Amino acid sequence: MPKFTTFPLLRHLLRPLIVLLLGLAVISVVGSSLLLYNSLVDSVDLKLDHAQKMVYRDLKQTELHLSESLILLAKTTETTPTATLEKEIQANHPLLDASLYDTQSLPSDSLRKLAEAAALSNRFINYITYDSQQEFFALTLIQPTTAPGKVLLLQLPIHQKLLRRLADRYNCELSLYSEEGQLMVSSSDRHKPDPRISDNLLLRIEKSEKHYVTKTDHIEFRSLYTPLPLGSNGTLYLSASRSLDDLNSLLLTHSWRLLLTFIITLAIGAAIYYRLLLRTLTPLKSLLETIHQVARGNLSSRTEIAKDSYLEELSSSFNQMLGQLESLYENRLESEKASVLNQETLKYNTHLKKKNLEIETVNIQLKEQYEELTALFQVSRSLTASLDQNLLFEKVFTILKDTLHCDRIVLLLYRPGSESLEVTKTTGLDAGTSKGLSFNLGEGISGTAAATMKPIYSPDLSIDGRNLNYKGRWVSSGSLLSMPMVLQNRLIGVLNIHHQQKDAFDSVAQQMAQAIVDQTAISIENSRLYEKTRTLSATDDLTGLANRRQFQDYLQREWAQSRRYHSNFSLLMIDIDFFKAYNDTHGHLKGDIALKKVAALLLQNTRGIDLVARFGGEEFVRAGTDVRTGWRRK
Repeated sequence: MPKFTTFPLLRHLLRPLIVLLLGLAVISVVGSSLLLYNSLVDSVDLKLDHAQKMVYRDLKQTELHLSESLILLAKTTETTPTATLEKEIQANHPLLDASLYDTQSLPSDSLRKLAEAAALSNRFINYITYDSQQEFFALTLIQPTTAPGKVLLLQLPIHQKLLRRLADRYNCELSLYSEEGQLMVSSSDRHKPDPRISDNLLLRIEKSEKHYVTKTDHIEFRSLYTPLPLGSNGTLYLSASRSLDDLNSLLLTHSWRLLLTFIITLAIGAAIYYRLLLRTLTPLKSLLETIHQVARGNLSSRTEIAKDSYLEELSSSFNQMLGQLESLYENRLESEKASVLNQETLKYNTHLKKKNLEIETVNIQLKEQYEELTALFQVSRSLTASLDQNLLFEKVFTILKDTLHCDRIVLLLYRPGSESLEVTKTTGLDAGTSKGLSFNLGEGISGTAAATMKPIYSPDLSIDGRNLNYKGRWVSSGSLLSMPMVLQNRLIGVLNIHHQQKDAFDSVAQQMAQAIVDQTAISIENSRLYEKTRTLSATDDLTGLANRRQFQDYLQREWAQSRRYHSNFSLLMIDIDFFKAYNDTHGHLKGDIALKKVAALLLQNTRGIDLVARFGGEEFVRAGTDVRTGWRRK
């Protein structure tokens, strides 16, 4: 029969099965051991609970019996001698200490105070007391007698002897703790209880009335803590404990026996299963030999399996596969050549696609640049076509909205005299919000952009500490692009471009905005120069009145209108008498001042629709319609 090493498949089938069965065995042993352990612990808990109840019953019955006996004995103290009473109590209760005392002759101050309280209240008292001389706790019962100043005192010492009797009776270890959790007495020296109950454990005992704890100190113990209301001055705590060593020994023996049973069963089953598998896989030996021959490169090798075998169909399919492999091998070289050619072609096509993609990317960039240049050309042509500032501002706002898709735009012009920026025009905001609003240089985002003459981009205004929300008039959010308008290193103003979305302006948008702002600065400066030139061409430099040229244009226009509508029209020529003599006497500067004052008087005493002009020298002219209500002599 073939050996185990002859069939690798046999090893692969047996090993996982054995490992799986061993794992199941270990899991079964551990699971059954845990179940058994929990059952045994529950059994110990039941025994501890029963022992605690019995100890509680015995102590309470003893306390009740002593109370009743004490009351009866107190009634006979006058007829029965004290020594006789003490002997009778000792005979019935050997653990008791019974004595008849005067209230002033008790052995300790604490007992004296209790006796005085019992005598004053004339009622029975039962307390847990501590004898510091003999160092033990006791259940103390005090009953006033009919004899004046006399009390009958019974003490049940709570010492190791008492707890040992109860522990031997109920087969457990007992410990008593005071109300504060301090150890009072224990029944055994072999089991060392905790000297004090922790505060957390006290709280759990008070909430659940009983609490189980498992502790290991050389010997594993299971303890039950319960409150024990003994006496009338508080609550004691009773601990009942049992050793778990026997339980652990039983559990260990059970686990080893169960594991041994599983191992023996597994060994027998594995041996039987191995025999069956070996018998089943024997016909595969011929197939394995053929496979080895094929692995060495002999594709002409064929497997031979007897007919009517369960592997006959597998053998026939395998031989057909070998024939196909032999045919495929012959075409391998041709396929490899074709593959190499295809790889070269694919590599060339990939390189060609990469170059085409680069060309397409460059074309897209060129197209974008062309569109940007076209937009800038349109902006330049649109802005330079208008010299009126209001119309210019409207065109700038329209171009920015169409190009950058912004929501709100604020234009601030620089006032050189006040060193401040004044809000001149807005879009997307209420006109009353920005009326009279101005910023000093360096104040807020707009002031900082103006002071540094550099653009400031704030992707999120809600977290930007420089944002002043236009001095509280409008709470701005989203993103802001603050662009200073600078021409030949001179500040013209600042354009604030707002968008509701955060981080709405990319680098391309910022470049486009910079180009538009630069062109806007040039257009604003041209408009200012045009306005200044037009004003100078129609205004007298000295007096500020209309000059002779503007007067002639006005005269022709008003004369034609008066003739057309048959309306009144008047013309006044005004001359300053002796002006040459005044000028020669006081000088030309005083003469200029006189001309300015006369011009101011004429402006103050004419209507806004009339024209006052300096005709030349000290001569002035006033022209207007319907002068009956428009002129008064002053």
